[in-house]
Amino acid sequence: MFKRLLAVLLCAVMMLPVISAAADGAAWTCPNCGQAGNTTNFCPNCGMARPDESWTCASCGQAGNTTNFCPNCGAPRPGTGNPGIIDPYLEKIPGETEWVKVRIQSVTASRYIEAGADGLKWAPEKAADGDESTCWQFSSAGKSTLTKSWLDLTLPVPRTVDGVWFKNGFWAYSTQGRDQYSINARPRDIALEFRYAGREDFIDRVNATLADDPARTGWQKIPTGRHDDVTGVRIWVYTYFPGTEFPNDVCLSEVMPVQYGNPAYAADASVTPPPTSYDSRPMPTQAYLKDRIASRSGPSTAYEEPGTFFSGKWQGQTVTVVGKAYTSGVWWVEVDFDYGNARYRVWTGLKRVDVDLDLVPDKQKPIGKASVAPTDAWYGPGGNYAKSKVAILFPEDEIDLYGRENGYVQVDFYDVNREFQRRVWVPQSALSNVIWY
Repeated sequence: MFKRLLAVLLCAVMMLPVISAAADGAAWTCPNCGQAGNTTNFCPNCGMARPDESWTCASCGQAGNTTNFCPNCGAPRPGTGNPGIIDPYLEKIPGETEWVKVRIQSVTASRYIEAGADGLKWAPEKAADGDESTCWQFSSAGKSTLTKSWLDLTLPVPRTVDGVWFKNGFWAYSTQGRDQYSINARPRDIALEFRYAGREDFIDRVNATLADDPARTGWQKIPTGRHDDVTGVRIWVYTYFPGTEFPNDVCLSEVMPVQYGNPAYAADASVTPPPTSYDSRPMPTQAYLKDRIASRSGPSTAYEEPGTFFSGKWQGQTVTVVGKAYTSGVWWVEVDFDYGNARYRVWTGLKRVDVDLDLVPDKQKPIGKASVAPTDAWYGPGGNYAKSKVAILFPEDEIDLYGRENGYVQVDFYDVNREFQRRVWVPQSALSNVIWY
């Protein structure tokens, strides 16, 4: 009797479904992390359920979905056990509510101009580093039409791509204030091709034309139509807008593949430089002094005093005026100049500088906010400027940011230890929790 009962129990156990094995035995690729060759019902890398049944999205109504994220809005598949799961290979785009960035693993190109200490100043990866003041740059060798110039974006895992966004040309000013956009060449006629999972070639060409946009009004958004299981994007450059000084040096500041989807299921945006307003930004203005410079670190008498400059010998002296602000009925200007063995960028009253305010950019609104750790500070964006009289001694949270240059950021906060407002420059590495406006 006992043996018969044991046999029945063993048969029953053998008939139970093996929950760790895939229902049809077919290998599958996890749509969340990209793990390939899975044979179980849950991804061994991230734990996502095997997408073996179609489902309808409760968020947007899209039917027939087979992946763990809705291809229309990005909402997660019901019943995954973690409705708040984040796709680490998608990234929020600040200010966007319907688009997300598809993260890039690496960037290569047909060629680039070798420059800089390491030869990588104009390397391909500069077009996807999140910094609009750098660029990929290559020489057209004087040819008006190109046939072999390309930039490849490799994705870490297969993802859907619905478009590619560009910041065309070289979005930067030199340290001397020269606009790099117009003097260098910019791509014009381009083509986009896609590489898919399991393939090595690029196919499905989409032709497009980039605008020449000296005002840098924002991303140029090129729609491509939906492409699934993309592992790489190739950008061909065929023609270009010549530069006024370097007519054959073709530059591209930023490129970004994007997906139409819900940002709630994408990773937080990486800390990237803020977009710079170029539409009204003039060249820095040279101006003569009308009196000595009685300075403040910010645009009012509430700020600390870096010092008084050119006392008794201001006649004939010039300064570079880089900003203006109106405070308590008084116009202040931000001036940059050499003095002694250092350089300064400080604020002084307009009455001391002979300048047309219409030529000076407004700096009354912050460009972001952040926390800053204890650090040394400078009266200008770089180690060649005079060091601030006092370092930032304690952590400061949610302080305003007013400028970013040369790896330094201009911070503005009330120093409780010295009991006055300060606007000084600190290394960007000292910042955390950065939010750019």
